[in-house]
Amino acid sequence: MKKFKEVMKERSFVRGSLFLVFNAFLLYVLYFIIKNFDIIAITVGKALSSLISAFSPLFIGLIIAYLLNPLVTIIDKRLMRRMFFRIPDDPIKAEKRRNLSRFVSVLLTFLIVIAAIAAIIYGFAVMILGQFVFTDFSAMAQSVIQTFMNYEVDLRQWIAQNLPEGFMTDKFMEVANSIISWISDNFSATNAITAVTGAVGSVINVAIGAIVSIYLMKDKDFFLGLWRKFLHLLLPQRANAAVTETLSEVNGVLSQFVRGALLDALIVAILSSIGLSIIGLDFAVFIGVFAGISNVIPYFGPILGMIPAFIIGWFTEDFTQAAVAVIILIVVQQIDSNIIYPKVVGSSTGLHPLTVLLAVSVFGYFGGIIWMILAVPIAGVIQAFIVKWAYRKERRLEAVEAESAASNSGGANAPADSGGEKTE
Repeated sequence: MKKFKEVMKERSFVRGSLFLVFNAFLLYVLYFIIKNFDIIAITVGKALSSLISAFSPLFIGLIIAYLLNPLVTIIDKRLMRRMFFRIPDDPIKAEKRRNLSRFVSVLLTFLIVIAAIAAIIYGFAVMILGQFVFTDFSAMAQSVIQTFMNYEVDLRQWIAQNLPEGFMTDKFMEVANSIISWISDNFSATNAITAVTGAVGSVINVAIGAIVSIYLMKDKDFFLGLWRKFLHLLLPQRANAAVTETLSEVNGVLSQFVRGALLDALIVAILSSIGLSIIGLDFAVFIGVFAGISNVIPYFGPILGMIPAFIIGWFTEDFTQAAVAVIILIVVQQIDSNIIYPKVVGSSTGLHPLTVLLAVSVFGYFGGIIWMILAVPIAGVIQAFIVKWAYRKERRLEAVEAESAASNSGGANAPADSGGEKTE
């Protein structure tokens, strides 16, 4: 017993024992994780999915507020405060007047956006289904099926008149039958009701997110102040400055690209609508709007925007008008690529065209159209981080080289000085 107490008094033995116990425990934890990796991954994935679903209204509200805040600021400063809400000299009254002006600007922005989205949706519904009168889901589903059945008849007639019998004709008919079968299976009344029922939760999340975004935009300065205080309390001064600088750079890249891309899409939509209206294409305005929206997707978006113009021109008139519509959109895209886009969007991301093409292809492969739209700004943010890291790395290397050069020069001068003293 005395020997055990004497051994325990030695700190090196205690430290070694604790080190062995800790490593054994760590090895056991790693073994447990590796052995049950699939179960742990599924559990963590479900937990993260639940958290994301629970906070999805907040994320939606942040995205809406980020996208609409520039328009709210423009309406507030250039319209409301100049025409309806004059700011008085009294500080208390001035603060109340600013809050009221900001709130009205937020509501007006939402009305404009909702009206624009509703007009676009209704226009595309009319373009596809004809006069759109909503009665119930069953009638709407049957109307969709009947419309595509009519398109199938026109497609079969065109194939019979313009394509020779053989392999291509059989392939066209096979593709047409597959499309119609898929539409018939997925646009039945039961599936329509099921889809709408399943979308109720998403609609509720979007509605709550819209309310959240209203508060975020209305009290923007208040929430920004809370965020700065949170960073100040959570992080030391140096880390706080680094995080603030990084977020500022990310915001600069995203905001400049998003606003420039939206303005560019608006200009393309106007030019496309004018050009298609000149040749008398049906639903020219809505096809032009679709071309402008799809133009947000680099490289692939313009091709996607030409598809409705070709189809409408083909089914309403003939192949000549469809070809002319496509040529007009190609001309608009050339004007946009060479004149409008460089001036409006410019080099907001600084990405090489090959990098943009690869980013759009990779993001589109893994995430679809939504990630194709987000590919360029995300790649721009990643590039900003890489450039910043490389710049800091170069500065550190230059500092190390300068220190080594200074030490070498100092070491070289020392013998010379001592030698000089000896000669004296």
